[in-house]
Amino acid sequence: MRLGLNYAPPHRTPEEWGDILAEHGFRSACFPVSYREPDAVIDAYVQAAKDRDILIAEVGVWDSPWQEDKERAAAAREKCFGQLRLAEYVGARCCVNVSGAPHGFWCGCCRENFSEDLYRRNAAFVQELCDTVKPVRTRFTLEPMQWMVPDSPEQYARFLADVDREGFAVHMDYLNWIKDPYTYTHQDELIARAFDTLGPQIRSCHLKDCLLEPGLTVAIHEVPAGQGEADLFAYLSAIDRLDADMPVLLEHLPDLETYLGAAAYVRALWKEKTGESL
Repeated sequence: MRLGLNYAPPHRTPEEWGDILAEHGFRSACFPVSYREPDAVIDAYVQAAKDRDILIAEVGVWDSPWQEDKERAAAAREKCFGQLRLAEYVGARCCVNVSGAPHGFWCGCCRENFSEDLYRRNAAFVQELCDTVKPVRTRFTLEPMQWMVPDSPEQYARFLADVDREGFAVHMDYLNWIKDPYTYTHQDELIARAFDTLGPQIRSCHLKDCLLEPGLTVAIHEVPAGQGEADLFAYLSAIDRLDADMPVLLEHLPDLETYLGAAAYVRALWKEKTGESL
């Protein structure tokens, strides 16, 4: 596995970006600039990563093409095409987005997310992306989510079949499928289902932790690695069996110091269980 960051630490140059990652032992990363940057800037980041053996794991979109505001929706669609082309250009493992919400927050929960109509529109849009960009070096992927497509390993498998494009594959974040007390307490089953169903199609993975708060209603919160009850060793083991070069990106932390703490926990866990360095 290649432990890395879905985060760009503050830096002034592509070389400094690469030096910070390499100094702390990170071997994969999200691409830190967008398709709107000049080719010279993009190329400099690609070279900085190559010189330090940092795998470009993913190019993120993180926007919804289904927003009610037509201008914002059009901009999000353009971003999907632009970022997929960028991922192809830089040789990233994938370009990743969530399927997106039609109302409210771009990745929020709403009733329409579960509709067959939005499912079909998502499938058609991914087909359009793949048919237009024709990715060879990269793949377009959707990150799992609790309340939108794909909301389970089985729905992801169905969606892969319905899209039916070589340019579409899987992004893995099994914690986004921990959405009730059963999945929280049966994480071993969830991990097995996810990797048995989708394993060969996985291009990149996210890593975080979660904690079920005590109380009379269900509240599952994301927390830094080591501060929750996610079965991180089972997850990492499944990833390692699948692909020894798979990027695994820590995410959603406020600063580099917090990332380094989470990375230290993950490395210590792996070392304790396997005797190997990560």
